[in-house]
Amino acid sequence: MPVNFRVATLSFVAAAALSSAAWSQSGNSCKSPDWLTKSDEQFAADCVHMAFNGTIEDREILAWMFFTRVDQLIADQGGVSASGRVPVWMAWPSDGDTFGDNPNFDFNEVNRDDLQPVTDKKLLAGNISMNDPDAANEEVTRNEVGFDYITQTAGLNTKDGVLAYVRAGNDVQMPVGSLEIKASWLRVPEGGAAPDGALTFEFASGAYWWRGIHIMAKMQPAPSGTDLFYSENPSWFWTTFEFNDNPGVGHVRESFITQRAPLTDGAIAEILSEGGIADFGFENYAPNGTQIRYTVDGAGETPVILGHTDMEDFAGAPNTAQPEYWRHFEASCHSCHATAAINPTTETYFPFTVPTGALTPQYYGPNPDKSQLPLYLGDGFIPLDFMWPIAFHAK
Repeated sequence: MPVNFRVATLSFVAAAALSSAAWSQSGNSCKSPDWLTKSDEQFAADCVHMAFNGTIEDREILAWMFFTRVDQLIADQGGVSASGRVPVWMAWPSDGDTFGDNPNFDFNEVNRDDLQPVTDKKLLAGNISMNDPDAANEEVTRNEVGFDYITQTAGLNTKDGVLAYVRAGNDVQMPVGSLEIKASWLRVPEGGAAPDGALTFEFASGAYWWRGIHIMAKMQPAPSGTDLFYSENPSWFWTTFEFNDNPGVGHVRESFITQRAPLTDGAIAEILSEGGIADFGFENYAPNGTQIRYTVDGAGETPVILGHTDMEDFAGAPNTAQPEYWRHFEASCHSCHATAAINPTTETYFPFTVPTGALTPQYYGPNPDKSQLPLYLGDGFIPLDFMWPIAFHAK
């Protein structure tokens, strides 16, 4: 789906201000003047070299480019923004729009007037409550490329559809250009206020401020079959943006995240300006880092750590509510999502766990039937192309 909002021309002077080395390595296709307005499929195909063969600095620039594309501003027709504008991903279909019988969604750039938070949340390690005592919400949305594949091409919007698709010998293979967004929100307390600089929206259910966003983008086809569980060959690009004043985010970024290369304020301003969104407050957010595979350089030794202090609070210790005091942080977008899988014989989804680093067939999770042995990844499970939303919501 083309991002048809405004044409931005990225001059070679501006490109050099970002990173002349990165742009030269990425090739003319990724740095082309129409990088903002081309379709999601074309942008992913043009930038795959920058994502998977460039430096960590290249990936940081690409993260900001994805952030700028998904945050293109549209007219607020839900009455939630004082500015009268909202990011376009807020008009994309949520999990509730995507899964279930006969999903139908009109991509007409009309945003909702309220959140559609995840309703069937992952079971967290240590049997942490699934209730949200701090009124936090996570909301998942996706672009038209991913929506059409799930609901039309493959019919993965129900469990029966998933089973029929994999039993027919098909690999779940999200198309190049698929985008999945997960946003973290926190309710503004009664009589209180959001942190200075945080983007705030007045939804029908109350005022919420935006704590950050995960972006996962399919850049190239994944290896076929169960190799997907174990291959270090990248297919998805992962980044997570977080509000810069979230408590403890600096500590987590500097002490635990393994692959980050922060841009200068000037370089960030250049990208946001070229994207036409420099006046909205997005500069108060930044990527914690990026990830493309299980381990550093695919060597199988050092896990890549990437996460968000709110969305992955279960991975930090000693107290999940105090990231500024964490002594360790175990989160990996790629490793976690790789275990999204189904066993067509037992009709069982692999349970949610929090792995880091490379997986093996011996990797296991708790059996929902506590009287039974654990479930092993190599025991008949079929990968769902890193798509936890399918496992969570195709019931």
